[in-house]
Amino acid sequence: MHYRLGVIGDPIKHSLSPKIHNIFSKQTNIDIDYKAYHVLEDNLDSFIKDFFSNGGDGLNITLPHKFNCLSSANEFSPIVKKIGAANTLIRNKVTNQILAESTDGVGLVNALLESNINPIKSDILIIGAGGAAQSVIRDLQNRHPRVIAITNRTKEKVEPLIKRFPSLNHDDLYPNTQVVDIETYLKDWEHQGFHIVINASSANEAIDFEWCESFPIRDMACFYDLSYSNIIEHPTPFIKWIFQKSKNKKIIRDGFSMLVHQAAHSFELWTGVAPQTKITKSDLLND
Repeated sequence: MHYRLGVIGDPIKHSLSPKIHNIFSKQTNIDIDYKAYHVLEDNLDSFIKDFFSNGGDGLNITLPHKFNCLSSANEFSPIVKKIGAANTLIRNKVTNQILAESTDGVGLVNALLESNINPIKSDILIIGAGGAAQSVIRDLQNRHPRVIAITNRTKEKVEPLIKRFPSLNHDDLYPNTQVVDIETYLKDWEHQGFHIVINASSANEAIDFEWCESFPIRDMACFYDLSYSNIIEHPTPFIKWIFQKSKNKKIIRDGFSMLVHQAAHSFELWTGVAPQTKITKSDLLND
């Protein structure tokens, strides 16, 4: 079976998605045609409808279209209904209905687990209160952390995000997972510091994170940046800040692994076959 797939965004030139999915294709012996499409906001709905009406099977959605693409879908997964955004569109081959799905949160959780970082019963700090944070909170909650604290330089953005994700009740083995602002965490929660620190902001300089230095963070915390680059030669501003300030060994990751894992989940949703992410990452790094 042949699959017509792609990724849309603005900009899109530097997307790794075509390369990743072509590696998946070779791995699984599944024939795909996966292309990157530069789509402007004004043309978003017409492009999506034309793509699927002309035999398209699936699309990945990247910035800035993750919210507005929903108006082009007919059905919505539970996670999309909760977060109000999608990064994957899937055509039902029987009904031709378009399902909106989000694989970002799954991608992050799988990337953490791959690095032996289990969110269970942990204290998590998320820096940023925009769409990137919104896309991963529910899947983090589903891994039973003790608490997720949100901080953002524009504090007015934090409260609506917290209201979107009320306390999630687990079974008797785990406490409820609450999402709170950083001030509530510092004031009302007994703590020994954050186990996991996730950057979901769009800060452009390492100095932009200096306001976070007073937050309690454990010596062996994991620092994870949802953005990605060459972590050694061209670290992201967040990773650069950690390198500058770190006095102890820490687990430091950027969003490369998350990118591959979320792509793998999209590929599986389209084809029914799960590719090998470790092999894919090795192929990308050695390319």
